[in-house]
Amino acid sequence: MKNGLPLKSILFLCCVLVACSKSSQGPAVQVAPQSAITFSANDSLIHYSIDLVYIQDVDSTHTTLISGEYPDSSSKKGSLAIRLPGDTTGRFNGGNLLVTYTDGQGNVYYNTQDSTNYVEVDKYPKSYNGVIVGSFSFKVAGGAGSVTFSNGSIIAIFQK
Repeated sequence: MKNGLPLKSILFLCCVLVACSKSSQGPAVQVAPQSAITFSANDSLIHYSIDLVYIQDVDSTHTTLISGEYPDSSSKKGSLAIRLPGDTTGRFNGGNLLVTYTDGQGNVYYNTQDSTNYVEVDKYPKSYNGVIVGSFSFKVAGGAGSVTFSNGSIIAIFQK
Protein backbone atom coordinates (compact mmCIF):
# COMPACT_ATOMS: atom_id res chain seq x y z
CA MET A 1 0.00 0.00 0.00
CA LYS A 2 2.97 2.31 0.33
CA ASN A 3 3.15 2.56 -3.49
CA GLY A 4 -0.61 3.26 -3.79
CA LEU A 5 -0.46 6.90 -2.71
CA PRO A 6 2.45 7.99 -4.96
CA LEU A 7 0.94 6.12 -7.95
CA LYS A 8 -2.41 7.87 -7.42
CA SER A 9 -0.62 11.20 -7.09
CA ILE A 10 1.26 10.61 -10.34
CA LEU A 11 -1.95 9.63 -12.17
CA PHE A 12 -3.73 12.68 -10.79
CA LEU A 13 -0.86 14.94 -11.82
CA CYS A 14 -0.88 13.45 -15.35
CA CYS A 15 -4.64 14.04 -15.65
CA VAL A 16 -4.22 17.65 -14.51
CA LEU A 17 -1.37 18.24 -16.98
CA VAL A 18 -3.35 16.76 -19.88
CA ALA A 19 -6.46 18.77 -18.98
CA CYS A 20 -4.50 22.01 -18.63
CA SER A 21 -2.23 21.53 -21.63
CA LYS A 22 -2.60 23.91 -24.53
CA SER A 23 -4.68 22.60 -27.40
CA SER A 24 -2.69 22.14 -30.59
CA GLN A 25 -5.72 22.83 -32.80
CA GLY A 26 -6.49 26.39 -31.66
CA PRO A 27 -9.75 28.15 -32.36
CA ALA A 28 -11.68 27.36 -35.51
CA VAL A 29 -10.81 29.86 -38.21
CA GLN A 30 -13.49 30.74 -40.73
CA VAL A 31 -12.13 30.61 -44.24
CA ALA A 32 -13.64 33.06 -46.71
CA PRO A 33 -15.31 31.28 -49.62
CA GLN A 34 -13.42 31.32 -52.91
CA SER A 35 -14.87 33.01 -55.97
CA ALA A 36 -14.20 32.97 -59.69
CA ILE A 37 -15.81 34.32 -62.83
CA THR A 38 -14.33 32.56 -65.82
CA PHE A 39 -15.27 32.77 -69.49
CA SER A 40 -14.02 32.66 -73.05
CA ALA A 41 -13.98 36.08 -74.71
CA ASN A 42 -13.48 35.56 -78.43
CA ASP A 43 -10.12 33.69 -78.37
CA SER A 44 -9.05 34.52 -74.81
CA LEU A 45 -9.78 32.84 -71.49
CA ILE A 46 -10.50 35.39 -68.76
CA HIS A 47 -10.57 34.66 -65.03
CA TYR A 48 -11.57 37.29 -62.45
CA SER A 49 -10.65 36.38 -58.89
CA ILE A 50 -12.56 39.13 -57.04
CA ASP A 51 -16.23 38.40 -57.60
CA LEU A 52 -18.97 39.91 -55.46
CA VAL A 53 -22.77 40.09 -55.58
CA TYR A 54 -24.87 42.97 -54.27
CA ILE A 55 -28.60 43.62 -54.09
CA GLN A 56 -29.27 47.21 -55.15
CA ASP A 57 -32.30 49.34 -55.89
CA VAL A 58 -31.85 51.35 -59.07
CA ASP A 59 -34.55 54.01 -59.12
CA SER A 60 -37.58 51.85 -58.28
CA THR A 61 -36.17 48.59 -59.69
CA HIS A 62 -34.83 45.92 -57.32
CA THR A 63 -31.68 44.42 -58.96
CA THR A 64 -28.76 42.07 -58.44
CA LEU A 65 -25.26 43.23 -59.41
CA ILE A 66 -22.65 40.53 -60.13
CA SER A 67 -19.21 42.12 -60.30
CA GLY A 68 -15.90 40.59 -61.41
CA GLU A 69 -12.47 42.19 -61.44
CA TYR A 70 -8.77 41.59 -60.94
CA PRO A 71 -7.07 42.37 -57.61
CA ASP A 72 -5.42 45.80 -57.31
CA SER A 73 -2.04 44.05 -57.18
CA SER A 74 -2.57 42.46 -60.61
CA SER A 75 -0.98 43.89 -63.73
CA LYS A 76 -4.12 42.81 -65.64
CA LYS A 77 -6.89 45.36 -66.07
CA GLY A 78 -10.57 45.09 -66.90
CA SER A 79 -13.85 44.24 -65.25
CA LEU A 80 -17.28 42.74 -65.81
CA ALA A 81 -20.58 43.88 -64.28
CA ILE A 82 -23.82 41.96 -64.83
CA ARG A 83 -27.06 43.48 -63.58
CA LEU A 84 -30.21 41.35 -63.34
CA PRO A 85 -33.76 42.29 -62.35
CA GLY A 86 -34.77 40.96 -58.93
CA ASP A 87 -32.80 38.77 -56.55
CA THR A 88 -33.61 35.16 -57.31
CA THR A 89 -32.45 32.10 -59.21
CA GLY A 90 -33.51 31.55 -62.81
CA ARG A 91 -32.58 32.25 -66.37
CA PHE A 92 -32.40 35.88 -67.50
CA ASN A 93 -32.42 36.46 -71.28
CA GLY A 94 -31.93 39.23 -73.82
CA GLY A 95 -33.47 42.50 -72.67
CA ASN A 96 -33.49 41.43 -68.98
CA LEU A 97 -29.70 41.85 -68.80
CA LEU A 98 -27.48 44.85 -68.44
CA VAL A 99 -23.85 43.87 -68.97
CA THR A 100 -20.89 46.25 -68.87
CA TYR A 101 -17.47 44.90 -69.82
CA THR A 102 -14.24 46.90 -69.70
CA ASP A 103 -11.29 45.28 -71.45
CA GLY A 104 -7.60 45.64 -70.56
CA GLN A 105 -7.21 48.69 -72.82
CA GLY A 106 -10.08 50.55 -71.14
CA ASN A 107 -12.61 50.00 -73.95
CA VAL A 108 -16.18 49.75 -72.61
CA TYR A 109 -18.75 47.35 -74.07
CA TYR A 110 -22.45 46.82 -73.35
CA ASN A 111 -24.60 43.79 -74.01
CA THR A 112 -26.47 43.59 -77.28
CA GLN A 113 -30.20 42.86 -77.39
CA ASP A 114 -29.51 39.43 -78.89
CA SER A 115 -32.22 37.00 -77.72
CA THR A 116 -29.61 34.25 -77.22
CA ASN A 117 -27.84 36.26 -74.48
CA TYR A 118 -28.45 34.72 -71.07
CA VAL A 119 -27.34 34.52 -67.46
CA GLU A 120 -28.45 31.47 -65.47
CA VAL A 121 -28.38 31.78 -61.66
CA ASP A 122 -28.57 28.30 -60.13
CA LYS A 123 -27.84 29.07 -56.47
CA TYR A 124 -28.54 32.35 -54.69
CA PRO A 125 -28.26 32.33 -50.88
CA LYS A 126 -28.94 35.80 -49.53
CA SER A 127 -26.66 35.58 -46.51
CA TYR A 128 -23.34 37.40 -46.10
CA ASN A 129 -20.55 35.42 -47.83
CA GLY A 130 -23.10 33.06 -49.38
CA VAL A 131 -21.88 31.61 -52.67
CA ILE A 132 -23.88 32.49 -55.79
CA VAL A 133 -23.44 29.99 -58.63
CA GLY A 134 -24.40 30.34 -62.27
CA SER A 135 -23.41 30.44 -65.93
CA PHE A 136 -23.68 32.84 -68.86
CA SER A 137 -23.20 33.46 -72.56
CA PHE A 138 -23.70 36.79 -74.32
CA LYS A 139 -22.34 39.25 -76.83
CA VAL A 140 -21.22 42.79 -75.96
CA ALA A 141 -20.47 45.65 -78.34
CA GLY A 142 -18.73 49.00 -78.08
CA GLY A 143 -16.64 51.51 -79.98
CA ALA A 144 -13.80 48.98 -80.34
CA GLY A 145 -16.06 46.28 -81.87
CA SER A 146 -17.78 43.33 -80.26
CA VAL A 147 -16.83 40.48 -77.97
CA THR A 148 -18.64 37.17 -77.58
CA PHE A 149 -18.55 35.57 -74.13
CA SER A 150 -19.10 31.82 -73.99
CA ASN A 151 -18.77 29.05 -71.41
CA GLY A 152 -19.14 31.63 -68.65
CA SER A 153 -19.05 30.37 -65.07
CA ILE A 154 -20.01 32.36 -61.96
CA ILE A 155 -18.96 31.61 -58.40
CA ALA A 156 -19.42 34.91 -56.56
CA ILE A 157 -19.76 35.98 -52.92
CA PHE A 158 -22.95 37.66 -51.69
CA GLN A 159 -22.31 40.94 -49.84
CA LYS A 160 -25.73 42.50 -49.19
